[in-house]
Amino acid sequence: MPASPSADGNPAWTKTETSALKRVVRDTDPNMEKQERWRTVSQKLATGKTKRECFNKYRELKEIRNKEKGEISKRQAKELADAKANEPGAEGVEVVADKLETVPAPVPAMVPKPEVDLRGKEAKVEKARPPQEEKKPDVEQKPEAEKKQEEEEVKVDKPQVVEPQAEVEVEVEVVKPEAVEKEEVKEEEKPKEEEVKEEEKPAAETPVVEPEPVAQEEEKTEKKAVVKTEEVVVADPPAAVDLPAEEDVDDSFDKDYPPSTDKLTLDTAKALRKLIFRDEKAMFNPAWSKQGFFYTKEEDLQYGLIQLEGGPCGVVAAVQAYVFRHMLFGEANELLSGDAAVISDAKENWKTPGKKEQKQAVCYAVAKMIWGSAVSKVGTGDKFGKVSKNRPAMVCIAPDDKAHLTKSKDFKHDGVTEKTQVVTCFNYEDCYQTVKDNLSTFMKKDGAGVILLCYSCILSREIEQVVKDMDSAEGIVPRMIGNHGYANQEFVNLLMTGAAVSNTFDGQKILGDDTGASDDAMTFGGIAQQGDIGFLTLFEAFGNLECGKNFKVPVCPIWVVCSESHYSCLFSPIAKHTVVDEKVRKMDIYYYDPLGEQDEEIKLTLDRDAEDIPEGGGEETDLTPPIDKVVRTKWGRVGVDWNGAEPIL
Repeated sequence: MPASPSADGNPAWTKTETSALKRVVRDTDPNMEKQERWRTVSQKLATGKTKRECFNKYRELKEIRNKEKGEISKRQAKELADAKANEPGAEGVEVVADKLETVPAPVPAMVPKPEVDLRGKEAKVEKARPPQEEKKPDVEQKPEAEKKQEEEEVKVDKPQVVEPQAEVEVEVEVVKPEAVEKEEVKEEEKPKEEEVKEEEKPAAETPVVEPEPVAQEEEKTEKKAVVKTEEVVVADPPAAVDLPAEEDVDDSFDKDYPPSTDKLTLDTAKALRKLIFRDEKAMFNPAWSKQGFFYTKEEDLQYGLIQLEGGPCGVVAAVQAYVFRHMLFGEANELLSGDAAVISDAKENWKTPGKKEQKQAVCYAVAKMIWGSAVSKVGTGDKFGKVSKNRPAMVCIAPDDKAHLTKSKDFKHDGVTEKTQVVTCFNYEDCYQTVKDNLSTFMKKDGAGVILLCYSCILSREIEQVVKDMDSAEGIVPRMIGNHGYANQEFVNLLMTGAAVSNTFDGQKILGDDTGASDDAMTFGGIAQQGDIGFLTLFEAFGNLECGKNFKVPVCPIWVVCSESHYSCLFSPIAKHTVVDEKVRKMDIYYYDPLGEQDEEIKLTLDRDAEDIPEGGGEETDLTPPIDKVVRTKWGRVGVDWNGAEPIL
């Protein structure tokens, strides 16, 4: 469900968005121009929040943090100073952000200087008495018994934001009670002027004077403290920082707990169906509910999964792409992602995996897609870490045939949902192990693998966040499965990148206002960063949309392909084929369609020197294979040779 509006009428910030904001601000250059910096933060956050909302929320978080640590912001300091200036007797009070200094007004001659017990105990201020000598400092001697009974209190005017436990450093001068000469008074006046000048310096340069150590016995018998009321300097709190430290981020799942298992609740089951179908009474058809992740029996295609019926091709193709990721490039490269990732060419035996490696590949693919949905913030995709810094992974399983959700007119059984249990995993190892322990369920030919994976990714991303990921027209959230039973782009993007954004271009696009600050501006979410797997589509050949660099140039040369309302895969065992190099005049890539009932390998040769190459990407005749058109959206003007295989029209 969407977050309820806040007091200013804007959607309230969720915990997930708040954690994401802190990290995005921390990763953004603080030296940027202010407007540009918060525009960048808004774009990186990719939740539809404007730069003004981001700025206001971060300021609010910083003020809360400063209050907890005894610090005040510059804005609070100004407000505090203005308030103090309007109070009676507030002369001489100056408030500096992140540092508190108080310079009291001049003290009348008849008011004695308060005393303090050096043992650190607070005492009460004695009533004013006329001085014995007009020019001598007013120092009163008291009997030892009276001294023990009456303690003096030094009142320091300080804002409430300073914690009462904060250690206060007070400059103290110890003198003998028998003789206080005029010369000593003069000596005190000189440092007073120097100390007042010190106040005018930046807060970072203000010294804190430690009190002289005084032996306890001398304190009792010989010495009494004279405390200067001219200035009380509160010890500097830790310097305020613009960006929160990692350990300061408020995150409920910043701990590594053991996995726990719970039954899927009726409310969550209905919410899942409402999100997927826009109708909580709807349910999956058999093409979805009886589709697992199993391999073909064709000897030359042992790397290929099989799809039984049309419908869940988007899910099967995405899993197939990650299966290729494991089989071709192996475990040594699995933790690599982003621009710095470097992979080697495919393993020599990638075409002939054994049964064990087939199972490992499916286990890896399912676990990585679920974990990617859990640790992603706004499309950050498949980053790995020991502990999730955002939310735990929710692995859905159906270990037995017993339903725990009762069938009713509002909730129908589909053979899967009513039996589903949810395992909460706080680290990748537990996520992988949970999938491995239930691998037979995911890989059963007519099992519930497809639905369980979809539920897992949605719950790991959180239903509320999935709704926010998607572009909505007039508040209408698109359903994730369309009229004909096909997964839409949001669903495929969730499985591939961990975020259910609606588009395939890079980053965000804003219509109506290039800053996104206007209420009339519309923000459209795209792919936030490069991932392991890419995506190409026939719609780009027709000019209907574009795929950005993040999808066209993935870490691995593997692409999910959308063509004619169907999803399949293109891939290459050569790592450098992720990028287009026009110096390479000829290269081979492979095509695989889980629904195509392939009985042989399909290798496409791309040739830049071929004759009769069509001009443009989408202007060919209807007899041109759609896959050829898709290929040219990435590699440009190339000939495509199917090497004897029958082209797919």
